[in-house]
Amino acid sequence: MLKTAVLVLPRVLDMSLGITLDVMSAANRLAQMNGAAPVFEVTCVSTGPRRMVTGAGMEAGPLTPMRSVAAPDLIIVPGANHATPAEIDAWLAQADTRRACAWLATAAGAEVAASCAGTFVLGAAGLLRGRLATTSWWLAPHFRERFPDVELDMDRMVVADGPVTTAGAALAQADLMLALVARHGAAGLAQACARYLMLDRRMSQSRYAIASHLAQQSPVMQRAYRWIRQNLSAPITLEALGAALHMTPRTVSRHFAAAVGQSPIRYIQRLRVEQATLMLETSHEPLESIAAKVGYADASMLRRLLLRSRSGSPRTLQLKAI
Repeated sequence: MLKTAVLVLPRVLDMSLGITLDVMSAANRLAQMNGAAPVFEVTCVSTGPRRMVTGAGMEAGPLTPMRSVAAPDLIIVPGANHATPAEIDAWLAQADTRRACAWLATAAGAEVAASCAGTFVLGAAGLLRGRLATTSWWLAPHFRERFPDVELDMDRMVVADGPVTTAGAALAQADLMLALVARHGAAGLAQACARYLMLDRRMSQSRYAIASHLAQQSPVMQRAYRWIRQNLSAPITLEALGAALHMTPRTVSRHFAAAVGQSPIRYIQRLRVEQATLMLETSHEPLESIAAKVGYADASMLRRLLLRSRSGSPRTLQLKAI
C-alpha cells in the first residue's frame, strides 16, 4: 500500500479534507471488492500532537505529528478556508504553516499533491520551483506574484509535473484525488470511484472562472471592467479601451496579463459569453437578440463560443440542435 500522509493545516477546508478521505476510502473498498489489495494506507498528520480546528470551526483529529510519520510515499495537502491574497499571506506566515513548509521541503522522495490554497504551501516549500502547476482561478495573479518561477496552467483542472500534482479551487480536490487513484491504482478503479461517489471528472477549470470576480484584482481592472460592461453591445478595440483608461494599448495588455492572465480581447470575449449564458438561462430571448446585446452581429459566432465554453448549460445544450 501507498503510505499516504494527509497534511491537515489550520482552517483546513472541510469539504476538501472530506473528499480526500472519502475518495481514498472508496478506492480501497472497491479494490478489495475486486480481490485486489487496498491502494492507500492513510494517516492524517498535523504540525503537532493535537486536534485541529477546520475552516468551519469543527475539530479534525486526533492527528499524528507529521515528524513522527516515517518516509511517506505520498503527501496530500487539502485546501484551506482562505479566499483572498491577504488571508493567504497571513496563513503562510503562521508558525504552523511555516513548520509544515519546512517538513515538506525535507520529505525527500515523496510525491506531493495539493489543491486550492494548498498549492501555495507547496510553492512556499519550494516544491514548485521551475515546474508547471495550477491553483484556484481567482488566486492566480497572487500566485504568480509570490512564485514567479512557477509556470501556471490555468486551463487544466489537474496538472501533474513529475512528483508534484496540483489542482484548482475547492472541489477540484475531487479531480485531484481521482487522478491519484488512477495513477496508483488503475484508470478503471478511478472510474469506479467516480461512479460510486457520483463525481464527474472535469478536465478544465477555465469554464468556472467568473470574469467579474477576476476584475477585482486591481483598481485598474475594476475601471476596465466597468467600461467594458457599459460598452458590451458595441465593438470594442484595444485602442478604445486604452483611451478610456488613459493608457497605451501595451500598458493595458500588461495590466490584463498580470491581473487575469489573459489578453484584453480574450477577457472581453469571456465577459460576453458569461453575459450571454446568463441571458440564455434567465430569459426566453432568441439567440440572435442576445448576440446583438453582447456585441456579436453574427449569432453563429456566439453559438460556437457558448458550445465551447459552457457545454453543460441546460439551454446552451439546446443550441446543438439549432
